[in-house]
Amino acid sequence: MRQVTPPVQYVQNLERSLAGDLGISVEGTNASVPGDDPFHSLSSNQLTLLPVDRYGSDRYIELFHTGINDLTWKIAADKPYVTFSKSTGNLAPDDEDIRVTIKIDWTKAPVGSSTALINITSSTGYGAQFSMPTLSLPINNTAVPSTFKSGFVESDLTISIEAEHYSRVASNSSSASYVVIPDFGKTLSAVTLFPATAPSQSTTSGPALEYDFYTFTSAAASRPANITLILGTGLNANPTRPLQYAIAIDDQAPKTVKYIIDQTGGNLPIGWGTAVADAAWKSTTSATFGAGAHKLKIWALEPGVVIQKIVIDLGGVRASYLGPSESKKL
Repeated sequence: MRQVTPPVQYVQNLERSLAGDLGISVEGTNASVPGDDPFHSLSSNQLTLLPVDRYGSDRYIELFHTGINDLTWKIAADKPYVTFSKSTGNLAPDDEDIRVTIKIDWTKAPVGSSTALINITSSTGYGAQFSMPTLSLPINNTAVPSTFKSGFVESDLTISIEAEHYSRVASNSSSASYVVIPDFGKTLSAVTLFPATAPSQSTTSGPALEYDFYTFTSAAASRPANITLILGTGLNANPTRPLQYAIAIDDQAPKTVKYIIDQTGGNLPIGWGTAVADAAWKSTTSATFGAGAHKLKIWALEPGVVIQKIVIDLGGVRASYLGPSESKKL
């Protein structure tokens, strides 16, 4: 048997890095330039930012020091409608990282999809082995029609909704209504039926939460949208009344979903370990619909159903603990 120690590495702060003094990273990736790392191809000097559109958040670039020399940096885009929170500045080895936010003048950007190239220069260059990095920014300038007055709007192939921000409650029920539980769950709050002693509800007479939304992307049968509900923890305490909800888009037939699947023999429900780690159940159904304005309907069929968040994934949702930030609501 041999004992092998791991390789010993250190930073020589008296010698300049072969990559230069300025490092760059962007939102949505672990890659950085210039230099080599396991997150992009060898010696790549290019990064692609997350797509930006009218209804999403601003994108940002991080600048950090990697060498021993003070430097002056400048940032510029090849499109005049792309601007920055800072266009130039100084950076020293002991300075904190600098975040530069990207702004788009949507009144001047071309309609539809386009790409802007961003260059960042350093007064000390990029070392002996690298040239100036190039950042690519996908831009989507698509607007909802004037006829859509209120609701959530798709951004980056995603719609994310906090449960309490419903458009309306449609109800014929006299036995139950919805209440908001402040500060419950991971992000904002939750919605549940009240009273807790209410009988089981149905899609014909029970109250429904309705959420208006608009998509630019069609969810076809070949690639349907995934609708994920983040729900409170719980168990089927009464086997005759398992926790379940119903969901529908527009006038489609509602789908009833039992999201806690019990096992026999005293075993815990399927997915219990993940639910405990996440402090929430997650339940996903698929749906098809065309681009345009729609209405999402959700029925809590038992008082123990606690809805925290709804995420409609049209192909853009990225893995995260809290889920995507809430979409813009007109």
